Amino acid sequence: MLPATSQEMASPNPEQARSILRTNWLRLIIESRTSELEQFCMTFPDPHDPHLLLIRACCRDLVGDSYGAEYLRGQGLRVAPDDFVACFTELLLAPDSETKTAVADRAHHALKECEADDDYCSALFLLGWTEVRLRRDFARGIALLRSSIDEARLRDRPETQRLAESNLAFALTHAGLFTEAERVLDALPPTPGQSDWDRFEGGLPQANRGCIAYWRGDFELAAALLESAIAEESPGNNFEALSRLYYVMSLIALGRTDRYYAAAGLLQGISKTDKHGIPWDTLRRVASAWLAHAQDQDERAKAIAAPALTRTGAAVAHAVLAELYRVIREPVRSGQAFRLAAAAGLPRYARVSTLVTSAALHSAAGRGDDAHEQLEHALENAGAERIFAPFLADDLIVADLLNAHAHWGSNHQEVLHAILERRGLHGTAVAGIFTEREKDVLACLRTTMTADEIATHLRIAYPTVKSHIRAIYRKLGVTTRRAAVHATAQK
Repeated sequence: MLPATSQEMASPNPEQARSILRTNWLRLIIESRTSELEQFCMTFPDPHDPHLLLIRACCRDLVGDSYGAEYLRGQGLRVAPDDFVACFTELLLAPDSETKTAVADRAHHALKECEADDDYCSALFLLGWTEVRLRRDFARGIALLRSSIDEARLRDRPETQRLAESNLAFALTHAGLFTEAERVLDALPPTPGQSDWDRFEGGLPQANRGCIAYWRGDFELAAALLESAIAEESPGNNFEALSRLYYVMSLIALGRTDRYYAAAGLLQGISKTDKHGIPWDTLRRVASAWLAHAQDQDERAKAIAAPALTRTGAAVAHAVLAELYRVIREPVRSGQAFRLAAAAGLPRYARVSTLVTSAALHSAAGRGDDAHEQLEHALENAGAERIFAPFLADDLIVADLLNAHAHWGSNHQEVLHAILERRGLHGTAVAGIFTEREKDVLACLRTTMTADEIATHLRIAYPTVKSHIRAIYRKLGVTTRRAAVHATAQK
């Protein structure tokens, strides 16, 4: 514990000790002095005081004891809902988004009514932290975190400042402001060992960088960054869990079939319940459904994804789900996912994803002008932050549409050229998934040879040729010879 605070809390005067605790408890939690803080709470003259129980609940939650946190929280919620300690402990402890939203509204009011004993600096950080996780207003969350950074700097609180800057990078990332997020990440001071709060959040900087790399279509880099942030002992409801989700999606984009079994295990380690207002089960289901599709199990993919259509508040997940339903030819469900995504408010990268999906749906339905109009909007939104991932799908419709758009007359030819170039680079990485014999078969597929003639030419059995062709189709995510030839020609 901070030395001066520790000495003051040891005061024989209970009221003075209570005042010191009220002033410092939130800072001590954020700055990872939880064990000392909880020990002090246990030696307090009245250890059953509701405020002390709520503070202990925060300490328990931060060190991963969710059951202990839940019980202590239940015992401590005997105070007025607008009480400062109750508001700001609930920002940490309330699990579902509905409760957390109501608490955040009360906390905004409590922040305006801060008294001399209340820790305004730490409260600013925690409210900004909460608003970003609720994803209801990124601009507001970003503003609160910027304010907490300034306040921490003025009060010489380097650890609170570091955490606020790290969370600001997350807020900027998930608002789609990748360039600014990278500037903040680059300026972060080195972490002086992993604190309780860093373990609680679970690899935030690496998760941020991995998410940015994913949406920019640099799937190899994304996989490397995200894999380094994965820890088997994670509770499955923090940034480590986010790293798992994007890592699996990166493997799917790269066609790493050899890692799909392990990927399924990683997804199983993600929470099936909400935490800090984040609908983890929805996110897990969408990634799992994509993995099932990548393994040619579309019926299973539909069964896994179906419950995600009954939840709200997961804009990015529903945008990604809309694309999945498109590629498995479920346009009605794709529309349902679209509406859920739009209702939650879309960050720019998710908007690009839905625009590309919409363009492909129009193209498949023979509405060429509408398809090109949607694709043009997608390019417009993608350019500034180089959001290329939605354009890189191994999908014949998207490939045809991009090539046709180059002749259609885009106002964003530079962005389009960069995407087509990136498709080539991505294709080079994907080509590495083929065995030598599959490459031989693929070369023959580009000719007019039948499967019988390929077998004769390569001096292998006809059933072996058919097995290789099925493997090639699966790895490319296509179902016909023409699509396989076209997809590899684009790369």
